[in-house]
Amino acid sequence: MRITKLETKLDTFFNGNYFFNNTPPVPLQRLPYEVIASCRCDEAQHIEELILLQLEDGFDQGYELEIKPRAHQQLVDYTISLTCTTAERAALVRLVSRLGLEKCVRSVRWQSVPGARS
Repeated sequence: MRITKLETKLDTFFNGNYFFNNTPPVPLQRLPYEVIASCRCDEAQHIEELILLQLEDGFDQGYELEIKPRAHQQLVDYTISLTCTTAERAALVRLVSRLGLEKCVRSVRWQSVPGARS
């Protein structure tokens, strides 16, 4: 009789129902992020193509790309706004790392956007 109770408890434990009490899974939360990069005007087209190529690979959920030339300087600023889960954030890190490898990129950073939860 005791073995039966122990087996029942073990079956419940290994089925994943011991700790969670059959609660429904929590939906993944998408958090907003921004990637901000600056490059020389001469290489702006190359960097834009690189950004779009990287975004196609990792961000199926959508993004917003803003391109602005700086006044009185030979620089172009790129601002990429997107939302991703914690698990998808690796694609964001790959994007920033890849942009950082380019010689013509003067600066690149990514940041979370507080208060803009979607």
